[in-house]
Amino acid sequence: GDLLAVRRTPEARTGQIVVARLHDEVTVKSLQLRGSIALLEPANPDFLTLVIDLSREELCIEGVMVGLIRNRIE
Repeated sequence: GDLLAVRRTPEARTGQIVVARLHDEVTVKSLQLRGSIALLEPANPDFLTLVIDLSREELCIEGVMVGLIRNRIE
């Protein structure tokens, strides 16, 4: 129920929260770049970190988060 504001851009820096496409799935995660390795780290510990070897796989950045509006219905 939350709304995520995203600036559309194909580029992102380490530490930014990104909307990323990997194969035919889209995810929102924190991006960590380490050489040719990209880590997509979830905020929720119940989900796994995705490890992408950029020399073998394509990671498409659709945009970076610029804001979040929480839906606080109680």
